[in-house]
Amino acid sequence: MKCRHFALAICVWVMAAFFGSVEFSFAGSGDSPTWQYGLSFSYMTGDYGTDEDTDIYYTAVSIKRYFGEGDITLTIPYLDISDDGATFVGGVVEPIEGAGGGSGLGDVILKGRYYAVEQDELLPYIDLVGSIKFPTADEDKGLGTGKTDFTFMVEFARRLQDEQWIALLDLGYTFVGEPSGYDVDNRWIYSIGAAYELDPDITLSGYIDGRTAIFEGNDDPLSILLMGEYKYFPDLRFDTVLEFGLNDGAPDYGITFRVRKRY
Repeated sequence: MKCRHFALAICVWVMAAFFGSVEFSFAGSGDSPTWQYGLSFSYMTGDYGTDEDTDIYYTAVSIKRYFGEGDITLTIPYLDISDDGATFVGGVVEPIEGAGGGSGLGDVILKGRYYAVEQDELLPYIDLVGSIKFPTADEDKGLGTGKTDFTFMVEFARRLQDEQWIALLDLGYTFVGEPSGYDVDNRWIYSIGAAYELDPDITLSGYIDGRTAIFEGNDDPLSILLMGEYKYFPDLRFDTVLEFGLNDGAPDYGITFRVRKRY
C-alpha cells in the first residue's frame, strides 16, 4: 500500500507548493510579531501491520506568543479515530492494539522555544525546545494514554552559501508517562532534511522523520515528509504537509493543511 501512494504524494506535494509548511524559527531572527493564531486539519490512514486500515482525523487550534528570544505555543486538538489500531502520544500516531477508537478532545500540548544561537561562520542557528503533553484525551476511547509526557529537543538550521538553501536537523527525547496495563519505553525523536526558498513567498522542504517506538514489538516509525509554505501576506500563511510512511510504525500516508495568522 505504501508504494502505491508515493507517486500520488509527489504530485500533491507539487500542487501544495501553491497553497503553502513548517515555520522556521531561527535564533535571533528579526521582524517577530507578538501573537500567532493557527488552525490545522490532518488526515492519516494506515494498517500498521494489521488487516484493516485505521483512519485518523486531527483538527487543532494553536496560539503562539512571541518574545524577544523565544516563543510559547498552546495546541488544543480534536481527534476522530476510526478503529482500535492506533492512539496518539505527544501529537503523533502510535500503533497499539485494543486502543478503542472514537472521537473527542485530544491531548493539550504546551511548548516553549528559546532561540539560543544565531548562525555565524562556525555555528548554525540553534533552538532549544521543551514541551509538556497534558493528558486531556480520553484514554478509554484510545485518544491518548492518559498520562503526562515531557519532550526536550534541539533544532539546528543553517543557511548554506546559496542563501536559498537551508539544512535542517532536529534531535529530541520524550519521557513517556506509562498508561495502565501497558509497558512503554521513552522515545528518541529525529529528523533531517532541507528547505529551498523558491521566492520570498514560497518555501519547499523535505525530511526523513523518525522516532523510536514506545510499545514493544512495534516498528520504529519512519516517514518522508514533504512540505510547502505560502506567504499570502507577511502576516497570513498557508501550509501543506504530506507524509509517506516507510514502515508499519507510521501511517501509510497523511496530509495536513494549516493556516496561520500573525499579529
